[in-house]
Amino acid sequence: SVYLARQVSQDRKVALKILPQDLAKDQEFLERFRREARNAQRLQHNNIVAAYEMGMVDKYHFIAMEFVDGPNLETVLQKQGAFNESQLLKLATDIAGALEAAAVHGVVHRDIKPANVLVTSNGEYKLTDMGLASAAQGDQRVTMAGFAVGTPFYISPEQARGELDVDARADIYGLGATLYHLATGTLPFPGNNPVVIMTQHLQEMPQPPHERNAAVSKHLSALIMKMMSKDPAERQQNAAELREDLERCQQRLTPTAKIPRLTTSAVTRKQMEQAKARQDAVRSKGLLARLLPFVPAELRLAVLAASATLLILALIYMLVKGLK
Repeated sequence: SVYLARQVSQDRKVALKILPQDLAKDQEFLERFRREARNAQRLQHNNIVAAYEMGMVDKYHFIAMEFVDGPNLETVLQKQGAFNESQLLKLATDIAGALEAAAVHGVVHRDIKPANVLVTSNGEYKLTDMGLASAAQGDQRVTMAGFAVGTPFYISPEQARGELDVDARADIYGLGATLYHLATGTLPFPGNNPVVIMTQHLQEMPQPPHERNAAVSKHLSALIMKMMSKDPAERQQNAAELREDLERCQQRLTPTAKIPRLTTSAVTRKQMEQAKARQDAVRSKGLLARLLPFVPAELRLAVLAASATLLILALIYMLVKGLK
């Protein structure tokens, strides 16, 4: 339950979030509640709803949070319908900033959806509900192996598979699915059966947004489709890359293609492998020259192969003749 309250010491309005006592008896719910407070307290960013204080009074666990004077995006969508492009780009930019701040602390939100994004009276977007958020290494006590954590309509394929070690790219997928819904007014994969919906997230690509809503530009449509790639390696790899693609979209350019990036050690290893291959080729040519000095260089390999074939045939012939 969430109440509008006043923090007397700071003379400010706060959203007072209280965990019902029956749920407080469930250690999993209680841990999720506490984790939301911890994550919100350490993720200090303009686009993340802040947590001021947490505690317990008369057996009631509470979190005093920043009061946002506006609705969540699910409510806005129901009232106004599909968002326009400038709203979507502003939303994506703000939440990319929130994800960038979370990445500094190794935190993955895991449940990005319209209901978890609030909009202030001055048009700023804020990410809330860090209850499923966890460190990149995984909070396995709460998430549990094989359990799909997240909301089916916006869940990433890796979460739908029950993977524990999801990273920021799962949040990029969730944000992409959120943008899809807000841009078109329809879910990427509508339906009533969560298992069917998650299977579609695993196996199918949704219809491009610009085909569902002609007001969506092809540039934004391409950006959203890249964010919703099934393979995490084909999405933007972090919030910084997402920001780059958003800037390109604002310039009416398509997102950049995914380019494999080699680490320094990988580059060094590749260079060593190439050098070794060149050395082996040189050694092979030198050996052929010594074995077949009177044969032109371009024919030496063919002559050697033919000679080896004849030798093998001769050995087989002698072996068969010996058996007889």
